[in-house]
Amino acid sequence: MYEVYTDYLIEVNSHTNLTTITNPEEIKTKHFEDSLSVISYINEGDKVLDIGAGAGFPGIPLRIEKNFDLTLIDSVNKKVKFMNEVIEKLDLKDTLAVHTRAEDFAKENRESYDVVVSRAVANMSTLSELCIPFLKTGGIFIALKGPKADKELEDAQNAINILGGKVKKIDRFEIDDNDRVNIIVEKVHPSKKIYPRSKNQPKKNPL
Repeated sequence: MYEVYTDYLIEVNSHTNLTTITNPEEIKTKHFEDSLSVISYINEGDKVLDIGAGAGFPGIPLRIEKNFDLTLIDSVNKKVKFMNEVIEKLDLKDTLAVHTRAEDFAKENRESYDVVVSRAVANMSTLSELCIPFLKTGGIFIALKGPKADKELEDAQNAINILGGKVKKIDRFEIDDNDRVNIIVEKVHPSKKIYPRSKNQPKKNPL
């Protein structure tokens, strides 16, 4: 499955900008291995949301490895089209990519996911507001981050608290000599219905 995914990613990326990583070995490590670093937090049968999924990371590699209900959202239609084509090629059941913004998708889908994942989308303050409202109480939000994670997390503590989250764990590791940090946030109480705010407010005015 990964070979099919890699080949198609390289093929489509030759005319549509999906990723700056185009070497098959780098795709394997920097996309697939990085995505799978959070596999232990997802259980069979979970309802999972990948926000700002881009070319399908981390959601699709995780779905290849485990059977769960996966929705991937992105605001860029060409990326959503690519993800749905990959889903079809790999015959992944209970998996769908949707062209929407998190703020709009939240109107009908708040507090309904067991796990929300997001990778390389926004700083931790903004990302927390876009992700935590989708979780059921007791669910977990996983932010896949790089070397600036500690500073981002420090700045995001207020947002995480306001949104009903609590940092549960921080995983640190290296991939290809790159520092990777996965921040795991548990939702301990419901988010107020005003979140996530619309009109790009989570980015313009982080909590």
